[in-house]
Amino acid sequence: MRPVVLLVPALLAGASAAPAHLPDDDRSQIAELAHTYLQRRAAKVTDEPQVSGFGVPAAPALATRLAGHEAALGAARASAVTRYRTAVVRTRAERFHADQTGRTVVARVHEHTELHFAEPSPVPHTAYGLSHLLTFARDGKGWVLTDVALGHYKHCALLPETQRPSEC
Repeated sequence: MRPVVLLVPALLAGASAAPAHLPDDDRSQIAELAHTYLQRRAAKVTDEPQVSGFGVPAAPALATRLAGHEAALGAARASAVTRYRTAVVRTRAERFHADQTGRTVVARVHEHTELHFAEPSPVPHTAYGLSHLLTFARDGKGWVLTDVALGHYKHCALLPETQRPSEC
């Protein structure tokens, strides 16, 4: 009983720390980086001209992971039976959580993507929606993507082409 009494005040004191306010300009920059990352990721499975990378500055450890993602997406694109002409991505930043210093932000971003078929089809495209948790850190030049993860994803569900070939 005694340890519980000693731990409760420490837990309450730690829980009372509020996250930092994130200025609108930073929110806009992070939302734009998130959109660019998801648009470039979706384009990796289409017949659009391929550009190396995901179009956003990334931390070295994540850049290594993303290089693997890019290779897997390229291999999936090359071996796919269904060809996509283009990808149209809409994103909505749903929430930003900044740490107390305001130098690390986790953004919950909802992606809605349409993959337009290359060949004529009774339907023009297939579509999906996914929630992402994207972590950004501020460095001397601006915001850098440091981690990517799927948010609220049922692991038994089939992932879309833009995610399936690689871990997120």
